[in-house]
Amino acid sequence: MNFITKTILLVMTVSVFLALFQLLLKSENLKSSSFSKTSQPKQVSFQAIFRDPKETIPNFVTRFKIKSFALWENADQLKMELKIEK
Repeated sequence: MNFITKTILLVMTVSVFLALFQLLLKSENLKSSSFSKTSQPKQVSFQAIFRDPKETIPNFVTRFKIKSFALWENADQLKMELKIEK
C-alpha cells in the first residue's frame, strides 16, 4: 500500500475511534441523569458519636471505627444525594 492509502486508513480509524468515544461519553451522561431522576433522596441524619461515661475506651474506639467506616463506604451515595437535593 502506498502512503496516501495508509494515511486515509489511519484517519478513518481515528475518526471512528473518536466517534465511539463520544458515544460512550454521551451514554455516561445519560446514565447519570437518568439515575438522578429515579433515585429518591434519603433522609439521613448524622449524629455525633459520644462516649458514655460507663463505656470503656477500647469499646468506644471500636464503635467509632465501625461508624466511620460505614460513613466512608456511603460517601459516594451521600455526594450524589446532595447534588440531587440542590
